[in-house]
Amino acid sequence: MTENTDEEHLDNELIPLPENLAEQHKPTIDTDTINTNPEIENMEVHKHPHHVTHKKKWGEYLLEFSMLFLAVFLGFLAEYQLEHVIEKDREKEYMVTMVEDLKADMPLLVSTEKNWEDANNSADSVVAAITFPIATADLRKAYRHINEALNYWSFKYNDRTTVQLKNAGGFRLLRNKKVATEIIAYDQFYYNAMTNMEAQHNSFYETVVKLRNKVFVQEIISNIYNRYKYNPVPFSANLWIDSLINKNKIPLQAEAQSTLLFEFKNALLSYKQDYTNNMKGGYDDLLKYQQGLLTLISKEYHLE
Repeated sequence: MTENTDEEHLDNELIPLPENLAEQHKPTIDTDTINTNPEIENMEVHKHPHHVTHKKKWGEYLLEFSMLFLAVFLGFLAEYQLEHVIEKDREKEYMVTMVEDLKADMPLLVSTEKNWEDANNSADSVVAAITFPIATADLRKAYRHINEALNYWSFKYNDRTTVQLKNAGGFRLLRNKKVATEIIAYDQFYYNAMTNMEAQHNSFYETVVKLRNKVFVQEIISNIYNRYKYNPVPFSANLWIDSLINKNKIPLQAEAQSTLLFEFKNALLSYKQDYTNNMKGGYDDLLKYQQGLLTLISKEYHLE
């Protein structure tokens, strides 16, 4: 049993090959294949560069912020300066037109007061012509002056500039507060005080006209107006006026006519007195406002 095993063991041992056969199966290294491309051998391996992140210092941030702030600030200053120049030019333009308005209004107001003076003088003539008893009244004289006596004059100041200043917010452009205050006072005086005075005076006028239409013949008044307008009617027109009176009799009893003439005379006197006590004073104050404003604006804005 042991012998068989040993024999099998011997049978399984490797039998060495002949030397020549071993050489034939010996693996060889193909050096030609390895070194076929010498460029590859000398090629350097390049690594992709990584982006280097530079961390800014706080000083750089401060510098950038300062430059940005300075640019914005300078832009703001330039815009502010331009707006300032534009507003200054507009302010000057407003004052130029305000002076033009005042220069146009002042002679017109003086002329209005002169016209009222002429009207009141004619009213005095009408009042003087109405005497009682009625037979002693000089109706020819009353007719000669009645058109001018009831010629109603009004004055409205040129508010071209003040309206623009109020509506367009132009008062904020007026750096001279004294000028702005005086313009506002002038505007308020006219629209508050003067308009109230004119409204009151107009109510007196309406009363006089209603009574005039009851005691004077409108046809005669119209004929005189067509020939002379509001100009003084000469004494030489008395005969012509007499003929008109004779053709146009008033259908009233003497007593009723006297009563109405008395009322008319009183109403005319009240109308004249209201002008003297109120309207004339208002016009005088308005003229002072105009003169003061003209002097102030011309001085403050160096206008001729």
